[in-house]
Parts: sequence; structure tokens; C-alpha cells
Amino acid sequence: RHESLRTVFPEVEGVPCQQVLTPEAAAPRLIVTPTSETELPAALEAGARYAFDLATEIPLRVELFTLSAKEHALLVVMHHIAGDGWSLGPLASDLT
Repeated sequence: RHESLRTVFPEVEGVPCQQVLTPEAAAPRLIVTPTSETELPAALEAGARYAFDLATEIPLRVELFTLSAKEHALLVVMHHIAGDGWSLGPLASDLT
């Protein structure tokens, strides 16, 4: 639905270009990571700092931290090339 979140930027003859992927090809991979409450802040920071490879990766990353069977934390990281502060509102609405 959101083309900017389905776009990669491979180089063609040394020049970056946009390639919009199909929704099926661009489905974000959900990473599930067991962690403890004390380890969570460092895990969130590490997940947020992990660099994107925009030539091959969509500019959206999702990681679910499992604290217990009933407690989870969801980290959604979007590269600034795909969105800004305004676009977070519609994305958050889509997630709820």
C-alpha cells in the first residue's frame, strides 16, 4: 500500500535508482528476539541503530522482543528516506 516502504535503491551503472517492489516481495521480515526486561533498553537501541542496506532492503524493519509469554515490545524502524514525522501517523493507524 505504501510505495515508499516497498522501494529499494539498487545501483545501475553506478547510479542509484528506485525500484518499487510488489507487496509480496516487500513484506517486512519479522525478527523475534527473546530478551529480558533489563536487556530491553540496550536491545531497542541496537535495533534502532542497525544500518539499512537500501540497495537490497526495504526501508522498514520490525523486531518483536519477547519478555514473557504475555509481554512483548515491538520495535518499528523506518529509514528517513521513506518517511518523516508526518507519515508516522498514517503508518501507526495501519498498525492498530
